[in-house]
Amino acid sequence: MIKIKVSYERPEELKRILDRLRPEVKSLKVARNQEGKFKKAYIEVKE
Repeated sequence: MIKIKVSYERPEELKRILDRLRPEVKSLKVARNQEGKFKKAYIEVKE
């Protein structure tokens, strides 16, 4: 299993990353605490 932690400023940035990883993305979890300059998301990729 591969897990990727992504930090981004705008939702468009996360969407661009997901578009590139789309066929391999197993799950996506957006962190609850979205305060501050950078937002976080966790992507799990199929092996």
